[in-house]
Amino acid sequence: MLRNAFLIAALTCGPTAMTAQGKGSFKQGQITLPEMTLIDQHANAHALRGDLDSGALLVMTFSYTLCGSICPIGNDIMAQLDDTVEKIGGRDVRLLTITIDPQNDTPAMMADAARKFDASDRWLWLTGRPGDIRRLLQSVGAPVQDLELHDPVFLVGDGQTGRFLRTQTMPTVEELLSMLDATSR
Repeated sequence: MLRNAFLIAALTCGPTAMTAQGKGSFKQGQITLPEMTLIDQHANAHALRGDLDSGALLVMTFSYTLCGSICPIGNDIMAQLDDTVEKIGGRDVRLLTITIDPQNDTPAMMADAARKFDASDRWLWLTGRPGDIRRLLQSVGAPVQDLELHDPVFLVGDGQTGRFLRTQTMPTVEELLSMLDATSR
């Protein structure tokens, strides 16, 4: 019920992305993920480069657990994607929700959020040191000046090649699947 309400709000209130050819709000580009360690909802450490990007296609979004505006909508879209896809083009798909509020989002809070959205093992909810999170947000073109006014940012791509499609809109699951398909080729 909660998922459907958020999806309806996203579809009626927010713009949606277009196609995999780089039209509309998805733009293709090169992103070099910085070297850093992030902590998941189980308090396990993961190297962003070399661990999280090790051959799987990535879908990344940025949110925070206390958000009362767009984050639950984006998390609902990720939950639907989590229910839909395991592999694209023979490659595993890994979902990453990375906090934009590392001062407050502890692994325990990330675990609560992951449970709320019924996250599978392939969907990691990550936090880290504030300086590292700022650096990561800068590197993907998603700096946050004000938590309450942040843009939705979704990245779909391959961390090993650095080839990503990026949008600052609220995509549909079908659009994310299309982006994953385009990236897997």
